[in-house]
Formats: sequence, structure tokens, C-alpha cells
Amino acid sequence: MMDIVLSAVGSDLVSRFTSFIIQKLQTPVATVDNKTRLKQLLLRAGTIVEEADRRRITNHGILLQLRQLREAMYHGYYRLDTSGIWAAQTKRKVAVSNYKLQIDMANLEATLGGMKEFLQILMHCPPIVHQPYSAYLFMEKCMFGRHAEKEHIINFLLNPCSALDVLPVIGPCYVGKKTLVEHACREEIVHRNFSHILHFNSDDLKNIMNDDYTLDSCRKLGLPNGRFLIVVALVHNTDEVAWGKIYNSLGRLAIGSKAILISEMDQVSSLGTVQALTLTKLQQEEHWYFFRVLAFGSANPYDHHPDLAPIAKEIAREMHGSFMITNTVTRMLRASMNKQFWRRILGYMKKSLDMHILVFGEDLRDDTKSRKRCLSYFHTFRHDSDGPLMLFCEQRYETRSMIQGDITSMKTAEEVLDANDLKHGDKFDVIMQSQIPPYYKYISKCVVQKSTSVYPGNKCLKRKRNQLKS
Repeated sequence: MMDIVLSAVGSDLVSRFTSFIIQKLQTPVATVDNKTRLKQLLLRAGTIVEEADRRRITNHGILLQLRQLREAMYHGYYRLDTSGIWAAQTKRKVAVSNYKLQIDMANLEATLGGMKEFLQILMHCPPIVHQPYSAYLFMEKCMFGRHAEKEHIINFLLNPCSALDVLPVIGPCYVGKKTLVEHACREEIVHRNFSHILHFNSDDLKNIMNDDYTLDSCRKLGLPNGRFLIVVALVHNTDEVAWGKIYNSLGRLAIGSKAILISEMDQVSSLGTVQALTLTKLQQEEHWYFFRVLAFGSANPYDHHPDLAPIAKEIAREMHGSFMITNTVTRMLRASMNKQFWRRILGYMKKSLDMHILVFGEDLRDDTKSRKRCLSYFHTFRHDSDGPLMLFCEQRYETRSMIQGDITSMKTAEEVLDANDLKHGDKFDVIMQSQIPPYYKYISKCVVQKSTSVYPGNKCLKRKRNQLKS
């Protein structure tokens, strides 16, 4: 009897919440200026997105609608904040900005207007328990975006198969491939579906190539132990050969089992038994929303920090969509909400990117060209008699495990950039740690250089590189 009563009460609450949101969506917006109207629409969109983030959604159509709403919301916030920058510009630029604002506002309004069925289905999706966080802490501790991609992987993992099924996940460096796969694999429903979940990196594959015993161990997984999942990071061409050896060895013993191949190499797409999932970097509007929340929390920057907001837009543009750089820089910005400090950060970021162009002839801000390297030069806040000191980073690697003593001997990026005792020739390791699963630690071996000694073809620079490698 009590179950029936609780069910009736729950259904009534769901019905009331749905009716309230739908009524809000259908209520005409009073005649107000465009910016105020856009703020009202963004508030409504944010309410729906926040509720969707608390639900486990598996319906492909609902995920598609949610993605469209997110994109419309990101564009809306980007346009709202950009309009604040253009307010002090020429009449022509203001007119162009207002026109774009009206287009994004109309798109958001149209998207919200078609959410009735979406909300009705959403409220019947099971809830996911989250701990209460402030806005930026929630963003730091949780995977941003990629909701549809995560559900795509989960659906692949739960879909029955008669032999080893393989999904390649492809994309450039630092777009969150491993993080996405890890979040999908941590779902309880995935754990219940597989008796083993194994992770192989490049070193593991090298051992398999040279050790038949390791390969026999993999083969035994397919015997009496049920379904298993293998997650493989393919970095080199030789890794593909090793994976081929595993795949052929398991054969049809792996009934109902799955494999996910993670790689930056496009040719890995051909190794899948299903179409590859390709990840790209965050779009400009999406990245601005990510940066905006990390830097300012839930506050509107133009209402609470009008002097910082234009600088923030410029800083965000210099980051070319990098999750790791965005997290590191916004932590520094939050520590000092000072206009001069933020301009200083912006200036050093531009100089670092310009130095990369000077040395390597590659502009990391140019999205039309593929990147061969990550940013290798960083301006510090320190100078000597010859000018500013630079931090040159090479030999990067990542790891999931490390001895605590090794970590404490390393420096964080924030400590290095603001260190008082940096000297030309200093060498040390810099560590950046991800705050979300799989909690990778990114290590860079670095040397301090004078900016005046760095230029293309400099023999001294080449010698220092060789010394660093040794």
C-alpha cells in the first residue's frame, strides 16, 4: 500500500515539475531589450540542462535534443558576453554584434519552444546522485560535455555481439579521449556486464609482442570467465601489430566481449568492427562557457567583474580549447581577481605562443593546420639582467600511478611561473594533475632559458635540447 502511495506522490511531483517548466517555456517574454531577453532564455535553458545532467539518459533522440540545446546555450552565452566587449566599439561593430545576438537568441528561443516532449521523457529518466558543488568546483571535478559520446560508448558496450567487438575512439592530443572512455567504463551498468576490464598501454603491448605467456593470459580471459572489456591505447605503428596479435589470438573465444582502441592515428579507424567515434576539440563558444564558469563561477562576469570580462575573452582565445591549460590558468586567475594580474597573464600567454611560432614555425592558434607539437615555451614572471626567463618543456609523458615521494619533488605550473628563485640553466620536472578520472599525471622535463638565447637554428638551443634528453 505504501509503495502505491509513494509511486502516486512521485508521479504527481514529476507531473507538476514538467507542467511548470512547460508553462515557463510557453509564457511570452515581455518586451525588453535583447540582452535582458537573452538572459531570461539562458536561465531557462540552464535549468533544463542542469536537470538533464542529474538524469541517466539513454534515448538517442533525447541526447540529440540535449546536445542542440547545449550548443544553443553556449552560443547564447558567448554572444551575450561578446556584446559587452563591442559596446565600446564603433557603431558598425555594435550593429553587427546586435544582429548576431538576435540570431542566436532566436535559435535558442526556437530550441526551447520544442522541449515539451523532451521534458516529459526527461523526468522519467532515473536520477544520478551528485554531491553539491559550487559551479566551478563541479566543472573542475566532472567531465565537461561529451554526454552524447559517453552514451554512444555505453550503448556499444551493452549491445550483444557474437565475437570480439571493437570500437576505435580517435582524436588529436588532449581532447579527452581517455577521460571519456574512463567515465563510460566506470558506470555501474558497464561493470555488471563484464567480468574483467583491462587497460593496455604502449609498454604492455610491447611486452605482448615479446612474451607469449602474456598473450596466453589474455587468451584465457575468453574461456570460463564470461565477457571482458579491453581498453587499448595505440600510440605507435608497432602497437597496431601487437593489437592484431591479441585480436587474432582471442578469435571467437571472446563471445560477447568488447574492445575500445584509443589513438591519435587516423588509420586505427580501420581496425574497428563498428564505425569509429571521432572527438574534436571544443568549439569556441563551448570552450568560452567552460572557461567562464571556471574563472567566474555562476556569476555573470559583466555584472560582477566588468573590468575583467574583456580580458577573460582574450585569454580564452589564446588557449585553443585545451582542457589542461584552461584548468591551470583559471586556478591562477581565481587566486587574484585583479585587472593588472589578468593582463599580465594574457601578455605572457601571447609571448609564449609567439615564441613557439618563432622556434617551430607552427601557430597553435591556427585551427586549419594539424599540430605536431604541444606548447613548449612558457614565459615566467621572472627576469634577469638579459630579460625575461623562459621555461622550455620537452619529453612529456603521462602516468596513472606515481610514488608520492616523486610527486613532492616536482613543481606545479603555478609554482614555476611565479617562483622567485628561478635561474638560467635550472632543470626540474613540472607536474600537472587531472582532477577527474582517470586522474592522469602529466610530467614535463623542463629547463630555464633566457628569452634572448632562443631563436630558429640556434646551435645553443639544439645543444640544450640534447642535454635535456640526456
